[in-house]
Amino acid sequence: MARRAMLLALCFMALKLFSLRFVFAPFQSAVLWLPAGLSLVFLLRSPVRMWPALLGAVFVAEAGSVAWQGFPVTVAVLWGLGNVLRILLGAELLRRFVGGPILFHRVREVAGVLVLGAMLGTLPSATLGAAGAALTGGMTPFWDEWWTWWLSDLLGTALVAPLLLTWWPLPREARAPRLLVELGALLVLVAGVTILVFQHRPDTGSWGLLDTLPYAAFPLVIAGALRQGPRGAATSIMVMGTLAVAYTSHGRGPFGLVPLSAGERVLSVQVFVAVLSFSALTLAAVVEERRRADAAQRVLATAGAELASSSDWGTTLPRVVRLVVPELCAGAAIWMVDAQGMVRRVAAMGWTTAREAGLRGQLPPLPREARHWRGDSGSGVLVPLRVRGEVVGALALVSDPADHPLGRSDLLLAEDLARRCAMALENAYLLDEAHEAIGARDEFISVAAHELRTPLTTLTLRVQGLMAQLRLAGERPGVLDRLGFISRQVTRLTELVESVLDVGRVNAGTLELRREQVDLTALVEESVARFSDEAERSGCELRLRAVGPHVMGWLDRARVEQSLSNLLSNAIKFGIGAPVDVELTQAEGLARVTVKDHGIGIPPEALERIFGRFERAVSTHQYGGLGLGLFLTRRIVEAHGGSVRVESEAGAGATFVMELPVQPAPAHQREPARPQPGA
Repeated sequence: MARRAMLLALCFMALKLFSLRFVFAPFQSAVLWLPAGLSLVFLLRSPVRMWPALLGAVFVAEAGSVAWQGFPVTVAVLWGLGNVLRILLGAELLRRFVGGPILFHRVREVAGVLVLGAMLGTLPSATLGAAGAALTGGMTPFWDEWWTWWLSDLLGTALVAPLLLTWWPLPREARAPRLLVELGALLVLVAGVTILVFQHRPDTGSWGLLDTLPYAAFPLVIAGALRQGPRGAATSIMVMGTLAVAYTSHGRGPFGLVPLSAGERVLSVQVFVAVLSFSALTLAAVVEERRRADAAQRVLATAGAELASSSDWGTTLPRVVRLVVPELCAGAAIWMVDAQGMVRRVAAMGWTTAREAGLRGQLPPLPREARHWRGDSGSGVLVPLRVRGEVVGALALVSDPADHPLGRSDLLLAEDLARRCAMALENAYLLDEAHEAIGARDEFISVAAHELRTPLTTLTLRVQGLMAQLRLAGERPGVLDRLGFISRQVTRLTELVESVLDVGRVNAGTLELRREQVDLTALVEESVARFSDEAERSGCELRLRAVGPHVMGWLDRARVEQSLSNLLSNAIKFGIGAPVDVELTQAEGLARVTVKDHGIGIPPEALERIFGRFERAVSTHQYGGLGLGLFLTRRIVEAHGGSVRVESEAGAGATFVMELPVQPAPAHQREPARPQPGA
């Protein structure tokens, strides 16, 4: 604290000695008062606890130097007190209404320094300064002296404060060498253009081309604001302002022709530079605000994609906080309530002990409403995570004292991000509940199917035994036909139960293939023969065409037969009264079984859907079935390493093509089918 106060006093005196060169009689004040901006920046960049020491250093430096120059003690006290009140009022107004640190990243920071720090903060110093000048017996009227004093303090603040505020403290991140080279080249160009315009001594009463171009450096200053931000704008202005004031004070440049006194010309060129300075700083602040808004939207979009990529919030939430830091804040963390009701941090980035300490008094308990705060330890926002109306967690974003303070816009951003996280959490909960419901459903179906299979097996055996006894007894054919119908329906019901059980096996990944050497030609012929009676009852003609020698393959005979039976039963069901063509061919290591009907066909939008679980392309009121046959067919064929597809149009029949590899490795005699996701 003592070292900083001493440093302020030394710098204050150095700039005061330089500013005293711009005192023009009959005024008592310097028309360029650089210590105004310096002392204001020292207070803004120091903790409040240091302010008394810094204000004391300013008072001692100002009052002591004034008394040493031979002015009365009363004047020395007034001028020292005026300097103290100027920087105290300006710093307090900026701290209360703008916040800190001021980096000119927001338009309100630019306006705050101009209005609060430069215009309002300098009122006490101008009043006490003019009063002290009147006590010395000066010849200048009070209001003329007041006006000059106020304007010189205002301009000194406007010219020096932006440069120091943008460079102090130095940026923690290393600037790219390319940007440093670019800034150096820009400053050289600004200096060159300013010297060209301001160095010449104009002829009295005449105007040259250079006298009309005081704005020639504008494009370079604007370029500095766009490319280098507030730091580039403030540095460019300082180079231009220093040269312009120096040349103007010696009667050179465009302002040297103005028919005013030397002091008024220096004030005029300062006003010119100050207007350009705050115009460039405003532009740089707008660019920074737009860049930050774009970064926020980019983070939100990327966070949404990350949260949608997985239902495992234990993985996605850490990714989200990594997106926020350091793009939008210095640290971020998410807390969740665990199964025991404890609040635990589940994701964090840039989180330190100091930032954790900054949350004391804010968390726990979990917040019910969003809030933000600022203090000596930095700033932050805290928003709740709500799922189904209940607070289940919290999201915090924090910023260090030297960083951009988090405010209302950051609170809105955090709320939006929290809503996306909460939506992802709710989706994860819903998915877990859906999985539990599906598991309960599959378990119920499996148990029910197992329970149904036992009485169906008994019923099948009893019907078959009864039919055998009736045949031996020479019973009438009508009774045997009715019993045969009952047997077929029981067999069909048994197949449906087995299909339901197979669905459970596919879901659990326990559907096994028992491979053996299979004569696929004989298998197709047997299947067609087995369905011939059913086809005849439906008015269909089953036509088999086998091309070439017998097709052999290392396959699961029962599962391939099950798949082929599903295709044949569908063709007969949906192709009533029309022929069904079955063809078996072999090419390039694949056996291709084609089943073509000439029935109602399948709409284009349903060609893939019909292979789903419990999916159908027609109404259940017109055609029976559970919608499992094609689902199991595809899973069985894919488990063999093959494929099945369909070609059809509504009203033009359907062609199903099943392809199976016929030369697999003999070692794979038993391999489980791949598990499928639940419905």
